[in-house]
Amino acid sequence: MQYLNISDLSAPGWRFLEPYCDAPQLSWETFSGQPANRVERRITRPALGRYRACLSAVRAARRHKDSVLVSHLPNVTLATALLARRLAPAAPHVAFAFNYTDLPTGRRLELARRAFRHVQEFVVFSRYEIDLYARLFDLPPGRFIYLPWAMEAPAVAAHHPRPFPGPYLSAIGGEGRDYQVLAAAMRRLPQHRMVVVARPASLVGIAFPDNVTVHTNLPAPVTWAIAAHSAGMAIPLRSDRTPNGHVSIVGAQHLGIPLVVTRSEGVRDYVGDRTAQMVTAGEVAEMARALDALIEAPRDARHRADLAQAQARHSNSLSTWCAYFEDLDARLTSA
Repeated sequence: MQYLNISDLSAPGWRFLEPYCDAPQLSWETFSGQPANRVERRITRPALGRYRACLSAVRAARRHKDSVLVSHLPNVTLATALLARRLAPAAPHVAFAFNYTDLPTGRRLELARRAFRHVQEFVVFSRYEIDLYARLFDLPPGRFIYLPWAMEAPAVAAHHPRPFPGPYLSAIGGEGRDYQVLAAAMRRLPQHRMVVVARPASLVGIAFPDNVTVHTNLPAPVTWAIAAHSAGMAIPLRSDRTPNGHVSIVGAQHLGIPLVVTRSEGVRDYVGDRTAQMVTAGEVAEMARALDALIEAPRDARHRADLAQAQARHSNSLSTWCAYFEDLDARLTSA
């Protein structure tokens, strides 16, 4: 079957799993919602590029009987489901990487509840999200499939200089983060330095102390170089239910970077006391102690990082996603 992938985060030419899956029965096509012209760059609400990509994919599904719509992330899933309901109602639709930072409410929630009834399967990256979304959208839990977040080891800018000559800490990522707690923890550690790389929106209103250097929107290889050279990375999450941070966690594990992570049901599939220093959500003193230990007790941190790296190589390979699509293909063709 042909899998029509729609994403508004990936650039044109993105091939998703095509380079990694050699199953001959799987055919791939991608539709990018990145702005393609001046009008799409200017008008962001509604996201014209997203709707153009979703419409193109849905039309392709209507033309080709053996096609499956694969939408990436909830906003694209919603747009695809609304269009497919009218233009290609018989086309199977899989919502891949179905993950919210902020849950929809009000009219947006009601619209999503109606549209998502026509999505055959949702792929989530934590078991916690299965019941969360099933309840929120009034859908059967069996329609949700847990897959571990999978990726290759992140590319690291080989010649990017270390930001400081001595040991320092890092924090990267923007979804579901509590950088207020991190800033407060670093005020208690004036003897240590930290580099934060995040999106501007996740840093609004936060006054970091002088021992924290903040960057926004750096290229991914540069961001990972900063993290890879650090004594360890902090992933402070909003709450003990936050289902975000999977990319940063698994990327760091692949690179063998020691981690301090907020204890959350949303990431328990990836980290625990054996593989990271876990801290309670909102606890500044606990965060500060854990960060200090990354530098002052490096042997323990290194041991956890080694275990995490072995775990990631085994459980977070892209072959896991390929296996999912091979199984999905078998289910759809036999139906």
